[in-house]
Amino acid sequence: MSLYTKLPPMAQRAALLEAGEGREFPLGCGEGRDLELLPVAAVGRAMRRVLARRAPQALQHGPCEGLEPLREWVCAHLAAQGLRLEPSQVLISSGSRHALDLLGKVLIDPASPVLVQRPTRLGALRALRPYGPRLVGLRCDGQGPEPEALANALPGARMAYVQSRIDDPTGQVIAEARARELARLLADSRCWLVEDQSYGELWFDQPPAPGLLARGVEHGVVLGSFSALVFPGLRLGWVAGHPALIARLAQARRAAEPQPCSLSQWVLLHMLRDGFVERQLPGLRMRYRERRDALLEALRRHMPEGVAWTRPQGGAHVWLSLPQGLDAAELLAPVGQEGLPLLPGQWFDVGAGGCASFGDCGQCRFAEDPEGAAPVRNALRLGFANLPPRAVEPCVARLAGLLGGARQGSIGARARPGREPGRQLAPLRVHRLRQA
Repeated sequence: MSLYTKLPPMAQRAALLEAGEGREFPLGCGEGRDLELLPVAAVGRAMRRVLARRAPQALQHGPCEGLEPLREWVCAHLAAQGLRLEPSQVLISSGSRHALDLLGKVLIDPASPVLVQRPTRLGALRALRPYGPRLVGLRCDGQGPEPEALANALPGARMAYVQSRIDDPTGQVIAEARARELARLLADSRCWLVEDQSYGELWFDQPPAPGLLARGVEHGVVLGSFSALVFPGLRLGWVAGHPALIARLAQARRAAEPQPCSLSQWVLLHMLRDGFVERQLPGLRMRYRERRDALLEALRRHMPEGVAWTRPQGGAHVWLSLPQGLDAAELLAPVGQEGLPLLPGQWFDVGAGGCASFGDCGQCRFAEDPEGAAPVRNALRLGFANLPPRAVEPCVARLAGLLGGARQGSIGARARPGREPGRQLAPLRVHRLRQA
């Protein structure tokens, strides 16, 4: 008897994550930062001061919603976008993915339609998939989700997950005019907006436009990450917005954990009050921009004809579209865990017609779609946050060698400069509807 048949339905869904992409990221896949970008000294100073001055509070339990001064900081941070909230409308989470897990518990029933961009953040798909939603992919172009695609998918949708300021995996933003149109559609619907701004402050040249929740969408929440602002291992974030939903999230949180870590919160609060974020962000943006530019230049020099990529406006990743017929997962399989900061694009894409699980697990339910419903396979995500400039050239040259070998020289001509196409995905093959 199969293991899956012995498990209750929710446990089966969770187990299917391991059958699909649910492994941990391989070393060097583009997550996190390398040591030279980590604030080791600043964290050490903050820890010592907290233990000297705040040990009774930092080593005890705290409120489920998080420290009130932290929630006040979030309100002030979001006010810069025109979003006026009270501390009671903020929940400090154990990272943005934890907030998404809580939202899945509160908002999603099995087969609930949940709208996501194509492609979208892998961590969000991992957090939401165990609750069994019908994940529906929205077409995107260089300005964000297409309004027509959103309008067609909104009727009956339970939740729309959108990365409005800087997205993962493409590093793109939603243009001002597009944001206004998307906000209008969402405000007129009954769909809950979940707006992820985890990478929103890691922009390179100019700040992104304000998000969607600040444009009159009342029934929604915005997510953010202190981990992106301070250091990845901090594992603190926030979810803020509609008061009734925040109250339900707090109830769901109490069932699993009483509170976020008190010591981490007090250390973070000390660093925020000391002005650490304001001092660190300009330099961090500059270093990320240098790494992006080095990567884009190496791609221009080495990539074969037929490969295209985004020009990130922020964040830590570039999205590559490979020539039609190549499967990125098969291409990367021989590399194993040898350090290339790459992940297959299909892990970030749910398909156009809706998918409840991963394409390789045998449990997918694709709707008919003339554009093709299957997740894209000829794409990959390339990370640069933990890729020092000196390591860019050999990494890209090795990837180009893999691509050249995969096509046996058929795409051997060098790429032309300037082929950076925004959020375009390569054409997809049709995946026919399977019967249960």
